[in-house]
Amino acid sequence: MNDYLDLFDRVRLRPSMYFVRPSFEAASAFVLGFDMANEGGVLAGFTEWLIVRNNGPNNIAWSALVLAAAFPDKSDRSRHVQESAQATEHAINTLFELIREFTDVKRRHDGLRRIFLEYEAWLRRQSWYDPASPSWFELKVARGQKRQKKRRRSTAARRSG
Repeated sequence: MNDYLDLFDRVRLRPSMYFVRPSFEAASAFVLGFDMANEGGVLAGFTEWLIVRNNGPNNIAWSALVLAAAFPDKSDRSRHVQESAQATEHAINTLFELIREFTDVKRRHDGLRRIFLEYEAWLRRQSWYDPASPSWFELKVARGQKRQKKRRRSTAARRSG
């Protein structure tokens, strides 16, 4: 799994060597298949990262989020990509550039954790996301951890003082 970025670069540079008919759909299916072969580890957090990066929406697939990043001013992005070879090339390049950017973020210390925390923060800024939302959860654990840190600091201060 370590050299998948090299593989993805080769696919990006020469899609016709990998696909009978190079298309954004074929490139997306290739990436999805690669991710599934690696038990979901390659794209874990990719959708959430794209949602935060694009500032939503959070109700579409990552492939649609990639097209939104590639063509922010187009309303029918899929059709645009299907009708233009230049748009197809741009969409494929954007897909692999975003995967590389995401992987750089994910590989940092606590990268995946930070991606999910930023996504949770993004969700909480949305007017439609509230305690009645199905995926809502209380952050009691985080508050408990803060209390533990305060106790440790006060205990350490008493010992040294």
